[in-house]
Amino acid sequence: MRGITLCLALAGSLAALPSSLLAQQTTDPCSLLTAQDVSGVLGIKSLPGRPYMGSKAVCFYSADTTFDLTKRTATLMILPTGGFDAGKQMGASGPLAGKSAGVGDDSYYVSYGHYAKLGVKKGSHEFSVTVTPGPDKATPDQLAELEKALAREAVGKL
Repeated sequence: MRGITLCLALAGSLAALPSSLLAQQTTDPCSLLTAQDVSGVLGIKSLPGRPYMGSKAVCFYSADTTFDLTKRTATLMILPTGGFDAGKQMGASGPLAGKSAGVGDDSYYVSYGHYAKLGVKKGSHEFSVTVTPGPDKATPDQLAELEKALAREAVGKL
């Protein structure tokens, strides 16, 4: 439950960033993954991505129209300029500390308890991918593999 709270806190803090920083992002986060991509990786029948709580920087994928983080979901967030480097500093501790996914030009994981998030930088694009395990008791390493597979799909569309 702490991981879900941490995820929501991070999403909320990034949503509170000044619009001038978010205006720098030009990529629609929902254009980087398809429902088919997410369905294949997560083993669910995902609906098309939709803005998370109205944010233009975050796209949410799930099997239903709710934003229920107790189910298996995926979130792709376009990071503001400098967000990748700030997130990489957070990844200095936890079960996946120092681990790279080998995706894009650079990548890092942030993990805490059963929560994991993958940050990716490809050229001038910076984004993160987060998978919630749903009722399954997935380890951070298992979530990391799912996030890596989704990040590869997203990088291929940049």
